[in-house]
Amino acid sequence: MSGPGRNKVTLRRLYDEVVNGRTLDAADALITEDRPDHDPNLPPQMRRGRQGFKLFFAEFHRAFPDARFVSDVMVAEGDFVISYNTITGTHLGDFMGIPPTGKPFEIANADVCRFSEDGRIAEHWGVLDMLGMMRQLGLAPPAPWEANT
Repeated sequence: MSGPGRNKVTLRRLYDEVVNGRTLDAADALITEDRPDHDPNLPPQMRRGRQGFKLFFAEFHRAFPDARFVSDVMVAEGDFVISYNTITGTHLGDFMGIPPTGKPFEIANADVCRFSEDGRIAEHWGVLDMLGMMRQLGLAPPAPWEANT
Protein backbone atom coordinates (compact mmCIF):
# COMPACT_ATOMS: atom_id res chain seq x y z
CA MET A 1 0.00 0.00 0.00
CA SER A 2 1.19 3.49 -0.74
CA GLY A 3 -0.05 7.07 -0.85
CA PRO A 4 -3.10 8.38 1.00
CA GLY A 5 -4.35 4.95 2.13
CA ARG A 6 -0.98 4.08 3.65
CA ASN A 7 -0.80 7.48 5.34
CA LYS A 8 -4.22 7.00 6.98
CA VAL A 9 -3.08 3.62 8.31
CA THR A 10 0.04 5.27 9.74
CA LEU A 11 -1.95 7.98 11.52
CA ARG A 12 -4.37 5.38 12.92
CA ARG A 13 -1.37 3.40 14.18
CA LEU A 14 -0.04 6.55 15.86
CA TYR A 15 -3.35 7.01 17.69
CA ASP A 16 -3.75 3.31 18.53
CA GLU A 17 -0.20 2.33 19.46
CA VAL A 18 1.41 5.53 20.71
CA VAL A 19 -1.36 7.79 21.99
CA ASN A 20 -3.91 5.23 23.25
CA GLY A 21 -1.49 2.31 23.67
CA ARG A 22 1.07 4.50 25.49
CA THR A 23 4.00 2.96 23.62
CA LEU A 24 6.01 6.10 22.91
CA ASP A 25 8.85 4.24 21.23
CA ALA A 26 6.43 3.06 18.51
CA ALA A 27 6.58 6.68 17.27
CA ASP A 28 10.10 5.99 15.97
CA ALA A 29 8.68 4.07 13.01
CA LEU A 30 5.80 6.49 12.40
CA ILE A 31 7.30 10.00 12.71
CA THR A 32 10.39 11.45 11.05
CA GLU A 33 13.14 12.41 13.46
CA ASP A 34 12.99 16.10 12.55
CA ARG A 35 9.17 16.49 12.27
CA PRO A 36 8.14 20.03 13.28
CA ASP A 37 4.90 20.70 15.14
CA HIS A 38 3.20 23.99 14.34
CA ASP A 39 0.97 24.14 17.45
CA PRO A 40 1.68 27.54 19.07
CA ASN A 41 0.10 26.33 22.34
CA LEU A 42 3.00 23.97 22.97
CA PRO A 43 6.30 25.06 24.48
CA PRO A 44 9.18 25.14 21.96
CA GLN A 45 10.83 21.94 23.22
CA MET A 46 7.60 20.00 22.51
CA ARG A 47 7.36 21.32 18.95
CA ARG A 48 10.79 20.07 17.84
CA GLY A 49 11.05 16.70 16.15
CA ARG A 50 10.07 13.25 17.26
CA GLN A 51 11.59 13.83 20.69
CA GLY A 52 9.32 16.84 21.21
CA PHE A 53 6.31 14.68 20.33
CA LYS A 54 7.42 12.05 22.86
CA LEU A 55 8.05 14.70 25.51
CA PHE A 56 4.52 16.08 25.07
CA PHE A 57 2.83 12.69 25.21
CA ALA A 58 4.89 11.53 28.20
CA GLU A 59 3.53 14.55 30.10
CA PHE A 60 0.04 14.14 28.64
CA HIS A 61 -0.10 10.48 29.71
CA ARG A 62 1.08 11.32 33.25
CA ALA A 63 -1.57 14.02 33.56
CA PHE A 64 -4.40 12.07 31.91
CA PRO A 65 -3.62 8.35 32.37
CA ASP A 66 -6.98 7.27 30.96
CA ALA A 67 -6.92 9.63 27.94
CA ARG A 68 -8.28 8.28 24.65
CA PHE A 69 -8.13 9.71 21.11
CA VAL A 70 -10.90 8.54 18.78
CA SER A 71 -10.82 9.60 15.14
CA ASP A 72 -14.33 10.64 14.15
CA VAL A 73 -13.45 11.58 10.56
CA MET A 74 -10.21 10.98 8.65
CA VAL A 75 -9.57 12.28 5.13
CA ALA A 76 -6.44 11.79 3.04
CA GLU A 77 -5.33 13.55 -0.11
CA GLY A 78 -1.86 13.55 -1.62
CA ASP A 79 0.73 13.80 1.15
CA PHE A 80 -1.78 15.01 3.77
CA VAL A 81 -4.14 13.36 6.25
CA ILE A 82 -6.63 15.32 8.32
CA SER A 83 -8.30 13.73 11.32
CA TYR A 84 -11.06 15.24 13.46
CA ASN A 85 -10.97 13.56 16.86
CA THR A 86 -12.70 13.30 20.20
CA ILE A 87 -10.36 13.23 23.20
CA THR A 88 -11.50 12.11 26.64
CA GLY A 89 -9.67 11.74 29.92
CA THR A 90 -9.45 12.52 33.61
CA HIS A 91 -6.99 15.08 35.02
CA LEU A 92 -5.09 12.99 37.59
CA GLY A 93 -1.56 14.44 37.33
CA ASP A 94 0.23 17.74 36.74
CA PHE A 95 -0.21 19.11 33.22
CA MET A 96 1.95 22.00 32.04
CA GLY A 97 2.29 23.14 35.66
CA ILE A 98 -1.42 22.75 36.48
CA PRO A 99 -2.07 20.51 39.51
CA PRO A 100 -4.57 17.67 39.05
CA THR A 101 -8.26 18.51 39.43
CA GLY A 102 -9.60 14.95 39.34
CA LYS A 103 -12.18 16.06 36.76
CA PRO A 104 -13.00 14.41 33.43
CA PHE A 105 -13.08 16.15 30.05
CA GLU A 106 -14.25 15.51 26.50
CA ILE A 107 -12.97 17.82 23.78
CA ALA A 108 -12.47 18.08 20.04
CA ASN A 109 -9.10 18.01 18.29
CA ALA A 110 -8.04 18.27 14.66
CA ASP A 111 -4.73 16.99 13.32
CA VAL A 112 -3.27 17.81 9.91
CA CYS A 113 -0.25 15.71 9.03
CA ARG A 114 2.06 15.88 6.03
CA PHE A 115 3.77 12.60 5.19
CA SER A 116 7.22 11.86 3.82
CA GLU A 117 7.78 9.72 0.72
CA ASP A 118 8.52 6.74 2.97
CA GLY A 119 5.15 7.11 4.71
CA ARG A 120 6.12 8.71 8.01
CA ILE A 121 4.60 11.83 9.56
CA ALA A 122 6.93 14.64 8.52
CA GLU A 123 5.02 17.71 9.73
CA HIS A 124 2.04 18.40 12.02
CA TRP A 125 -0.49 21.17 12.56
CA GLY A 126 -2.96 20.67 15.39
CA VAL A 127 -5.91 22.40 16.94
CA LEU A 128 -6.88 21.29 20.44
CA ASP A 129 -9.90 22.72 22.26
CA MET A 130 -7.74 23.83 25.18
CA LEU A 131 -10.33 26.37 26.39
CA GLY A 132 -13.00 23.67 26.45
CA MET A 133 -10.67 21.43 28.44
CA MET A 134 -9.85 24.20 30.92
CA ARG A 135 -13.56 24.96 31.40
CA GLN A 136 -14.40 21.31 32.04
CA LEU A 137 -11.52 21.01 34.51
CA GLY A 138 -12.81 24.08 36.38
CA LEU A 139 -9.75 26.15 35.46
CA ALA A 140 -11.56 28.70 33.27
CA PRO A 141 -14.98 30.30 33.66
CA PRO A 142 -17.86 28.53 31.94
CA ALA A 143 -19.13 29.77 28.62
CA PRO A 144 -21.94 32.32 29.03
CA TRP A 145 -24.53 29.76 27.86
CA GLU A 146 -23.24 27.29 30.51
CA ALA A 147 -23.09 29.73 33.44
CA ASN A 148 -26.66 29.16 34.64
CA THR A 149 -26.91 25.41 34.14
